[in-house]
Amino acid sequence: MTDCQSVFITRHGPPTVLQLQSSSLSNPKQHEVQVEIKYSGINFADIMSRIGLYTTRLKPPYILGMEIAGVVAKIGSDELNPMLGKPVVGICTSGGYSTHVNVPAEQLFIIEKKWLSIGASIPVNYLTAYFMILHQGCLRKDETILIHGIGGGVGIAALQISQKIGATIIGTASLGKHTKIKELGIKNLIDYRSEKFYEKVMDITNGRGVDLVLDPLGGKDLANSYKCLAEFGRVGVYGFSTAVTGLKRSYIKILPKFLQMPNFNPRHLMMKNLGAFGFHLGMIRRRKDLVDRYGKILFEWLDGREINPMIDCIFDLENAADAHQYIADRKNIGKVLLKSD
Repeated sequence: MTDCQSVFITRHGPPTVLQLQSSSLSNPKQHEVQVEIKYSGINFADIMSRIGLYTTRLKPPYILGMEIAGVVAKIGSDELNPMLGKPVVGICTSGGYSTHVNVPAEQLFIIEKKWLSIGASIPVNYLTAYFMILHQGCLRKDETILIHGIGGGVGIAALQISQKIGATIIGTASLGKHTKIKELGIKNLIDYRSEKFYEKVMDITNGRGVDLVLDPLGGKDLANSYKCLAEFGRVGVYGFSTAVTGLKRSYIKILPKFLQMPNFNPRHLMMKNLGAFGFHLGMIRRRKDLVDRYGKILFEWLDGREINPMIDCIFDLENAADAHQYIADRKNIGKVLLKSD
């Protein structure tokens, strides 16, 4: 057993439900390793899970966190001995907001120690962006992409991958983030709080529309994202953030937004030459080979400085509630991390 400090969700609700508590972790199973966590990545999925809206939510009390960077402290079998003591990053189902976690060895990537401080920003955000842009969305050079929430973790990852392949980028973000995002080379920005993004997209593209939309919004915003598509355009859906209307779950407020979600009629898709797809990293079951392949590509890009993860700020593990509030207030530009030591 290993003594740990872990951030538990005591019940679904506001950030104050997150509490740092002592816990014990069993030894890793045969196919697992135990990681001494240095940094944990915070994702919007964690916010939704805390409120009780995430699709694969667990029953409290449990430890949040699906994205980690640390050092392998224990192994479950001798065949994993080469990993012992190695710096790693990877994905876990839960348990990342802790000092230690057991993870299947196949879900980790061995990295150089120098990348530990930013490594936890790679697995969820960059893999999500890579899958949606290159695998499912098939974005090409000189095509146009609309990235909602371009200042967030997935948004910055999508920005950098789109720049790498030479795509034209349009992004939505609150006005306070525009200056910093423009410094990253993005000219076409839309303030989603004061501007109707559909009208602005059509104005920017001279009525043509865009070739790919990454939509974490859902609700009627997803319908408007679909309207933004040019012929042969594709919309990728990976969230329902508009359902987060406050600090607590409210089905009375969520239901109308859910009912505003568009139904992608196959006949309409065919007649308009359009496409729609969804993505959920945590639901990949049979194609984990792709996760491994694309993860290795992303770390090669990191080594070659072809991507450059942006860390907005780092909170101590005991201040996880403050970190959640910070993200819920849409203050971050890039990734927010928790530090375990």
